[in-house]
Formats: sequence, C-alpha cells, structure tokens
Amino acid sequence: MKAVARYLFFLLLISHPTITFAIILETAAQDGKVMQSSTAVSRILNVGIGKADITPPIGTPSAGYIERKGEGMQGVHDPLLAIALFIDNGEKQIVLCSVDHLGFTYEMVQEITKKIHAYPKLESSEIFIASSHTHSGGGAYLNIPILGASVAGPYSPDITEFYINKTVEAIFQAYCHQVPAKIGIGYGRAKNLSQYRGLWPKDISPLNDVSVIKITHLNDTPMALLFNYPVHPTVLGSQNLLFSSDFVGYARDDLQSSLGPNVQAIYFNGAQGEVIPVIFNENNQFEACNNLGKSLAETVKKIWDETITDVSLQIDTQKESYTFKPQATPLGLTLPIDVYKSEMNLIVFNQTHAFITVPGELSCLYDKRLKDTSNRLGFSHLSIFGLTNDAHGYIILPESWQHKTSESSSSFGGENYGDITEKRAETLLKALSPQRLKMTLETHF
Repeated sequence: MKAVARYLFFLLLISHPTITFAIILETAAQDGKVMQSSTAVSRILNVGIGKADITPPIGTPSAGYIERKGEGMQGVHDPLLAIALFIDNGEKQIVLCSVDHLGFTYEMVQEITKKIHAYPKLESSEIFIASSHTHSGGGAYLNIPILGASVAGPYSPDITEFYINKTVEAIFQAYCHQVPAKIGIGYGRAKNLSQYRGLWPKDISPLNDVSVIKITHLNDTPMALLFNYPVHPTVLGSQNLLFSSDFVGYARDDLQSSLGPNVQAIYFNGAQGEVIPVIFNENNQFEACNNLGKSLAETVKKIWDETITDVSLQIDTQKESYTFKPQATPLGLTLPIDVYKSEMNLIVFNQTHAFITVPGELSCLYDKRLKDTSNRLGFSHLSIFGLTNDAHGYIILPESWQHKTSESSSSFGGENYGDITEKRAETLLKALSPQRLKMTLETHF
C-alpha cells in the first residue's frame, strides 16, 4: 500500500507541481533531509526496478539518420523503454537508468534529476541516465538550429517533456518497488558480434568486454540485471520507419525468457565509437536484430551463472562537472553554443569494480588505454558507461580528428578533446583508486 500511495503522489507531482510543492515542503520538514556520505556500507541492501514506455506518438520523427530527412515514423515494431535500477545501501542512493534513445542531452538529464530531487526522500539520490543509442528511437528533442532538425527532426518541446516525464516515472517506480536484495558483478566477452568501421587506424579489433551487474532476491531467485557492451544499435538502417530498440530489445527479451518473466534486463552501451554490429542476416534486418540480441544474451547469461551475489555493497562516487567551448569540426560544422556544460562520473562498487560515465560516444581506441590505467591503479576491472548523462557527439583521438575520419564530423570538442577526456577519467580513477586508499590507511595506521 505504501508503494501505491507513493506512486499516486508522484503522478500528482509531475502533473501538478505547483499544487504539490507545499505538500513536499511540509513532508520535508517532518522527515528531515537524508544525509549521505561518499562511501557507504550497509547491512541492508534495497533494490527497486521501474519501467515506462517512452515511445512517442506515431508520426514523430526518429533520430540518428540524416537520410530520413525528418520524416515521421509510421509505426511501432517494439516499444521504446526507460528502465531504472534503484540501489540504496542505507547511506547512498544511486539510480542507473537506461533509455531506448539516440542520446538524452545534458539539459534533459538535469531536468530529470531536478524532478526526482523534488521528492524529499530522493533529494540526495545520484542519477545516471544512459542512452542505448538506438537509431530507431524517438526524435524531435534537439533544440539546435539546422543540426537538430537534420539529426532528430523538427524540435518539439512537448515530445521532449514526454521523454523526461516518462523517465522520471520509471525512476520513481523503481524507488517505490524496493525490496531487500543481493548484488554481484561479473565479466566476460562477447566475440564476433562487433567490428571496427574506422578508416584510421587500420586493422583494429575493438574490445568485446561484457560487464554484468546481477541482482537477486535474498533467496537467490533472479530479480534484474544490467549488462554493458560497446556497439552501435544500428542493425536497423535508415529505411526502417518503425520505432524500435534495435537488437537491445531482443537481448532483453531473451534474458527474460531465460531468467524469468519478472526479471528486468537493463542495457548500458560502452565505448562504442567506431564500433558497429555484425549483421547476421542482410535480407531481414529484424531477424538480424534477433540474432545479435540472442547471441549477446547468451554471453550475459553465462556471466550471470558464474557471478556470486552478496547482501552488502559499498558504493563510492566521484563527479566532475565541466564546461568547454564547442569547436568547429574538421569539416567546418559548428554548434551555435558559446559554452557547453557536461559532466563525467566514476562509480566504484566494493572498492574494486569501477564504472566511468562518458557524456558521448567515446572512441573504442580509448577503451583499452583506460582499462590499463585502471588496472595499474589497483581496480579489478573498468567498465565504460557511454552516452551517460549527456550525448554530445564523438570523443576521438587527436589523430582521428586530423585524419578527418567519419566520426570527426560529429566531434565538437576540438582536436584534443579526446585526450582531455581521457585525463579527466584518469583523475577520477586516481581519486578513488585502491592504491590511494591503501596509502591513506598506511598513513593513518
């Protein structure tokens, strides 16, 4: 009953924010603020899952293919979803939410966070919104003259607000549906599912790492999982005019079939710059999505079976908000923005499992370099959460920028932005590294 009451209150909140603001203030005064620390270990771990349909109305343009020329989509092949994972270890709350979308902007994520923080019990929660980067998702959300319309069709503030409110709904559902749970983290590799498309450098094999966050009930029955794998969801080409999550939905469905109908699978993309899917069936794109999704799900299921869960979880986070001045691409394309705001985050579980959020499409050439850095710093593994809390284009090597690769045409940070991003990630990793923790303990004891 409490969960139902919370959810009804939430619906009132997003539909009538002025009316409910006084109620929020009164509740906050009664309950007090929730104080949270940067490092937290709890005897009780609560996890919740929430889901909402973010498919816009038929006729809304999609995003990702300029060849569509803003044409409205003609139907829905499979629903576009926002799926949220809420984790509360007693002292820190984090939300890992995946959206079937080309890429939520920083402003959209900030609006989602603002709406979630309006609820007193969630005012200190840390929100991470990861876009799957499907090129058959909803458009009409880029309020950028000329460029926005070419990438995502004519801008619609109402459609953009729809994406925002539906994602907030998924997160609030997850908060309301918390139950005691166990969590484990596992790793593996999905071979022969992706390929390098870059013209420079040549003969590159992108990493095929798969990370899995496994969540079970206390009796070990499956509850949910998050799987992280770097590849463009572009099995469906520009000629497709049906909304779809691409291969991602097929992978989720297959995992649900294997683990149970009530299990929610959540996809986070990785360092997928220059990484495209292997197409198993050129004559049937949806069958190709099915083949890729099922193949990836097989690897995820194997990792699931090998991963041990535990009732406690230590969570550390570090955030760097920053600004940069957009630069003209090597082809002369510019953004009509004087100062761009964005952020990077580091999430560390149990002082050893590191997850870096990247606000765009990180070149796969940085993937191994950052993983090597994390290993030197004492982490057991680093996972890249691409297109998370922002999606402002490709983040590439200076040499790729100089060679005018296809990715450079949508890289707005300038020639050295990729290396700056790498240094920013390294700084975050050093701040929470096991080596630093060990030196701190040795100094104090």
